[in-house]
Amino acid sequence: MLNRIQLMQKLEEIAPNIFVDDSEAYKFVQTIWQKLCADPLLAQKLRDANVSWPLPSWEGKLDAVFDVAPRAESYCLVSVDGSQIYPDRHYGLSCYLINVGQVVLRYGGHEKPVQLSSVPYVFSGYDDEEPVQVSTELINCKRQDLEFRYGVELATALTDDKESLLLLFDGSLIFWHLEAQDMVLKEAFLSRYIMHLMALYKQRILTASYISLTKSRELLNIVRSYLCDFDEKNNKPDQSIDRIIDAAIVRSYLREGQRTTVFKNHARVSEQYPDAVHPHFFYIHVGTEIGRVEIPAWIAQDEALVNRIATYMYDQCNKGGGYPVGLAEAHEQAVVKGPDREFFYHLLTKMSISRKRGVVHSQKAQRKRSIGV
Repeated sequence: MLNRIQLMQKLEEIAPNIFVDDSEAYKFVQTIWQKLCADPLLAQKLRDANVSWPLPSWEGKLDAVFDVAPRAESYCLVSVDGSQIYPDRHYGLSCYLINVGQVVLRYGGHEKPVQLSSVPYVFSGYDDEEPVQVSTELINCKRQDLEFRYGVELATALTDDKESLLLLFDGSLIFWHLEAQDMVLKEAFLSRYIMHLMALYKQRILTASYISLTKSRELLNIVRSYLCDFDEKNNKPDQSIDRIIDAAIVRSYLREGQRTTVFKNHARVSEQYPDAVHPHFFYIHVGTEIGRVEIPAWIAQDEALVNRIATYMYDQCNKGGGYPVGLAEAHEQAVVKGPDREFFYHLLTKMSISRKRGVVHSQKAQRKRSIGV
């Protein structure tokens, strides 16, 4: 049981570290940013910089602004999201579930404007195809793999909508999470993810991902590089500066309904992608927030396709009250709630009894079910 009085006291103690006034740091970063935007040699300086943090590259003006068409009259939005039930060690089983939700939204007078569904995938925990033993990390990687796989299959089947279709994922196309994983796990799933992206590229299926409330600092890294004279050995860490995020920088010059130029990501993991699907990104002001949109290189190199995606994203955010409605609906289809989890384990228990293979519950689990005073 939570001691609320002590909680209030603890929060008061750390409040100065939570609610920090970054206004001065923001003004400082904004001043440096404006100076950098006026430097015609900046791109070359960044290419020659001796720093370890990822620096983006771009074409044209650093602070270029592009107006986004406010709405699209006719298009097809396909979105996929996943959720999971991790194995519960108190049940003595390694079985787990991944639920993949999908949504197809057609705009422009289609006969079937909305399609919603979800598909559960159940795994025993002893699947031969997996490179390592069952873990939270493995399940998370597998969930994303299934999201991509299902998205490719779904988008491929919608042949009548291909010309106006966008397959939209939640999160990043830059697989940052793999950097911290075991090498075997990283290599196995990076190859799968790239395979899916290449399948979409070969079929020319428009693909993007959207990140809400992005905490990315790739543009801030440009400022950091300038402050250390483009050599990390001169770096003097500044916590106030490091709290500033890209969204705060671009908010200073983007208005609602505008996007930034397209940047190329140069994170270490991105360098392992084939050229055609190398991750790029841009920021878009959707009104309530600055969203980050990530796209593969083959789209980033076609301004008409970039503009089309920006229009679809802005329209989706307008329809969704600030967040893409397609992603919100896909999440609702995918999410596994408490009663669903209990039903899953109830079925496992029932099946074990019918097969005379009793499920072993830990004493902790037994205690939770029979707690008394």
